[in-house]
Amino acid sequence: MANRTKERAPLIAVYPGSFDPIHNGHIDVIRRSVLVFDEVIVAVTYNPHKDTALFSADERVEIIREVIHDLEPRARVDKFSGLSVDYAERIGAKVLLRSLRSVTDFDYEMEMTQMNKKMAPNIETVFMFSDPKLFFTASRLIKEVASYGKRVPELVPELVMTRLRSKLKLS
Repeated sequence: MANRTKERAPLIAVYPGSFDPIHNGHIDVIRRSVLVFDEVIVAVTYNPHKDTALFSADERVEIIREVIHDLEPRARVDKFSGLSVDYAERIGAKVLLRSLRSVTDFDYEMEMTQMNKKMAPNIETVFMFSDPKLFFTASRLIKEVASYGKRVPELVPELVMTRLRSKLKLS
């Protein structure tokens, strides 16, 4: 019998989030995930009717694109509105990638994972922890600290800090 190898479709993972702004914890997960998946799509979520983000969805996409440009074409950025499982199905992804920092994250993520599994049984959720040094990094805290004029170079790339300071009208 001849050895028949069947080519598989590329394994695409969607890493959904608001990324307002993207920080080093997110970037760590993206950099490691391209070693596991054929393609990782960093999917900026937005709701055009209720978005209270500091940066617009287009600004977030632009910032992320600049930060991860060296990972292209294995990682790319897109934006979407609606449910992440619907987006994943629409683009042919088989995996939702989620990052965890704490027990609180785990409880919330487990509920979401179970609901997603009911809606889209063919989509798997894979969890990755960021580097332990970045466990307590949160976009909302970064924005708050930046609003007081503080820099947090260990938490965000300089490009992100520059965009934050400009957006917050800080010198």
